[in-house]
Amino acid sequence: MSKQNKVISIIAVALTLFIVGLIFLVKVEQKAPVESISNIESAPLVKAINEVDYSIGDSKAPVQIIIYSNFACPFSAKFSETMKKIEQDFKDKVVISFRHYPLLNYSQAEPAAEASECAAEQGKFWEMHDKLFADNIANNMSPDQYKQDALDLGLNQEQFNQCLDNNKYADKISQQKIDGDIAGVTGTPTVFVNGNIYPGAYPFEDFTSSDNQQKKGMKSIISGLLK
Repeated sequence: MSKQNKVISIIAVALTLFIVGLIFLVKVEQKAPVESISNIESAPLVKAINEVDYSIGDSKAPVQIIIYSNFACPFSAKFSETMKKIEQDFKDKVVISFRHYPLLNYSQAEPAAEASECAAEQGKFWEMHDKLFADNIANNMSPDQYKQDALDLGLNQEQFNQCLDNNKYADKISQQKIDGDIAGVTGTPTVFVNGNIYPGAYPFEDFTSSDNQQKKGMKSIISGLLK
């Protein structure tokens, strides 16, 4: 082979390698954004507080708290007391929203959630919320008790009973459970504070966990966000 032909061959090989490398880089650059978008979309996200939620406080408060709860769960009943302390201590600096997350191992979870929705229909969600957790603590949960609670709250008895007996809000409760699953909820209570997830009945004050670790309570968590 002549010297000129060798040069041409070397140039041809170099050009081929350059083109192959360029195609590879283009494919990588096209693939990377797709993977990034996919990762973002698959990340658990909690829905922002909206008009479907029952909330206490200013919707524009700097600290947004979303509680996935279950009226039949003793830990949720315990956390309801922490929630009251949060409301009392932080006032207009927080908004607290309640969402349903009924668990199958609590037979009264679904009926109690229905009872709260039926009371909300008559403007008494939070009053029934407190009644239901009181029933939980007293180990006295049943549809008959919820109907008595409605009577005690001065609700229209016929309207409430019909609502409860017909499972009027089953779809809404089920959808909130699904939304909770997507957000990473696995048990009750699960609390989101400005999007950060805190599973379990966190106390108001700092505490020592079962593995002997010092943990921040809700007071410290919220205070840290307000600095």
